[in-house]
Amino acid sequence: MGVSMSNTKGLVRHVKAGPRALKPGGEHPAAVRTNVGIPVVALLNQDTIHHVFNTDLVDKEQYCLGYVGVRSELLRGHCPSMFANGQEHRRKKAFLIDVFRGRQKTLPPVLSRQIMAHFKEWSRLEALADFEDKVFFLMSDILTETVFGRKLDGRLALHWLQGLPSVRTWIPFPTKAKQDLAASALPVLLKSIEESPNYEELIQLSYLHDIEEEDAIDNILFVIVFNAVAAVSAVIVTFITRLHTITEADRNVLLKTTLQALLKHESLSEESLGDMKALDSFLLEVLRLHPPVFNFFGVAKKDFAIPTGVDKNVEVRQGEQLMGSCFWAQRDAKVFLSPNVFRCYRFMDSKELLVDREQDGGKKRHLIFGHGSLTEAADLRQPPVPRTGHRFLPDESDPSGSAVLLQLGAGGPPCVVRQDCQTGQTGRPGLSYMV
Repeated sequence: MGVSMSNTKGLVRHVKAGPRALKPGGEHPAAVRTNVGIPVVALLNQDTIHHVFNTDLVDKEQYCLGYVGVRSELLRGHCPSMFANGQEHRRKKAFLIDVFRGRQKTLPPVLSRQIMAHFKEWSRLEALADFEDKVFFLMSDILTETVFGRKLDGRLALHWLQGLPSVRTWIPFPTKAKQDLAASALPVLLKSIEESPNYEELIQLSYLHDIEEEDAIDNILFVIVFNAVAAVSAVIVTFITRLHTITEADRNVLLKTTLQALLKHESLSEESLGDMKALDSFLLEVLRLHPPVFNFFGVAKKDFAIPTGVDKNVEVRQGEQLMGSCFWAQRDAKVFLSPNVFRCYRFMDSKELLVDREQDGGKKRHLIFGHGSLTEAADLRQPPVPRTGHRFLPDESDPSGSAVLLQLGAGGPPCVVRQDCQTGQTGRPGLSYMV
């Protein structure tokens, strides 16, 4: 029958009003039927959102995240792990976890070198025009060099990414020009990967997981560019904004405790990161109120009921789309005190722990990422994004003293590195560590 015009109206309304439109008039339902570009059962608190991650009840839709799909022709017909189900999903996710696990020791030196190289380049500029693109290129250089042993062309990666989406409405997005740029960028990116130092090692690893060479490379490229680089780059502006909204006293605490941890361990390391408790809390609070992914989608495999805590359950029918709203689940007043208030030290505050004090993960377990709760280890039965993808969380500060917030490895705590671009110096006089 074609695309329903009501879907287009629903998407426009959802984009204009944002996630708050899911709760009109300040209501606080646990689940509601609505249209956000497609008809969905929206899951809006901690008690209901877990249903979208339950693989016994819900499947992912191939090449689609709700109202947005990705173009299969730009993936050579290979379905990324995050859109796959069953055994295919488990094989591809296990492969990607092994790929990123094998690069954890490579990441820190690449990270430091690329940050310094980009900051040196930025320091020559009077103003940082196209700031978002510059951050994307930085993260692309870091992650592609870490995985492939050489960096890919970040601009080509951006062209490919911009042509990937396919909105399931009448809205013509992306433009034909962007689709053509993406199609021309892909073969160049693939050739660079085939000529990279780590290519043969990655292919041998794919054989161990019974994944064909072409499929493996497309999955790696997708998870790096779409899941990691794009997600990281998208949240940077949020970190910058929040950094400038907290008090000077709080900024000083973040700077002092971060610097103390670095001096204590004499390097940027897992141990020094583990001591940055205030910085960890700040980043988690930013992600709580401003999650990089607002919504997670799935399709009901069978009929089931969702308890709402009120008079009657929500009855879900086989084939219906579910949408878990991370935005609202992380504002659940039953879990977080004053949930709409930004509190730097929320994840260090004993009063905030409430009944979670003795439970595994405390408040952190109520933060939602692509695999489910933040504190849950990667599970091959869960949605397919390796935690390296969603937990690699940088930030960047103003042009006079650029800061990058980086969350290293598979769920490790975050750190902030600041290069003084005014002097361009390295070493302690020109290189400080701060938020």
